Amino acid sequence: MSVLDAIAKQYENNKAGNSSTNSYEQDFSKYFAVRLEDGEDTGEMVIRLMPPKDGVHPIVKEGETPFDEGHWHSIKVGGKWRKIYCRQHNDGEACPLCEVSDELWKSFKDTGNADDKTLSNSYKAKKYYITRLINRDKESDGVKFWRFPHNFKGEGALDKIIPIFTKKGDVTNPREGRDLTIILGRDNKKYTKITSIMPEDPEVLTDPKSPQAKEWLNDTTSWKDVYSAQPIAYIQLIADGETPIWDKGLETFIAKGSESEGESSFGGTKTKTKTEANNTEKTSSGDTEATSDEDPF
Repeated sequence: MSVLDAIAKQYENNKAGNSSTNSYEQDFSKYFAVRLEDGEDTGEMVIRLMPPKDGVHPIVKEGETPFDEGHWHSIKVGGKWRKIYCRQHNDGEACPLCEVSDELWKSFKDTGNADDKTLSNSYKAKKYYITRLINRDKESDGVKFWRFPHNFKGEGALDKIIPIFTKKGDVTNPREGRDLTIILGRDNKKYTKITSIMPEDPEVLTDPKSPQAKEWLNDTTSWKDVYSAQPIAYIQLIADGETPIWDKGLETFIAKGSESEGESSFGGTKTKTKTEANNTEKTSSGDTEATSDEDPF
């Protein structure tokens, strides 16, 4: 299956709604963020998507598409939105946040309580696409990773990129591909948004004989190396409705405000109250997550 065929099949499957012990360190130099600086209302960024490469796509997918798929929970932790790595969807392991979502959904089915349904949805993991690229403004950083959300309305970044592949061919080709220019603006909440993505004229990725070409094309970093999973103790505390803080003495996460510095509660998840639910994304209210995806976790 060609790159173009693989991308087309992946895109159509996701439009239809189908989906197929780690370090906590984050490598910010590998993280590509689409954003405007304070005081800017418009701007643009130029990127080059890297071609698919054996060994760098950690989740098995069909065909050679440059867009990986991963899942994260969007949760407020300590008043800030965080993306929490979903072990269930990404690794097939137990995920405390998925357990909370499942418990609340079961409660909704048993009782018909609409609040339980809303809370269950707010705890669900959300699909993101991850692609390898070169930021033309920071080529010295080498291969970066861009994570952006799946948009069920067909208005996301991937929805703007797919027509370029359809009309211009495989833009990831190192010799005959194209740079992409991302045009940025702000939405009515002043968050950075992508207004359009335009293809540039065909050109080589870089000088084929240069050390840079070898470095970029031989890079074996995967997105799991960049967007690593948070410790399970950290996630369990969030599922328990707590704010995790690091205890240097115990060398683990404990609940903020714990009376005993040496104790923490990592027991089974408890049913969320409306107050505790403020730590999660409210999908049916005005309190929504910033869409600019500026934080790597």
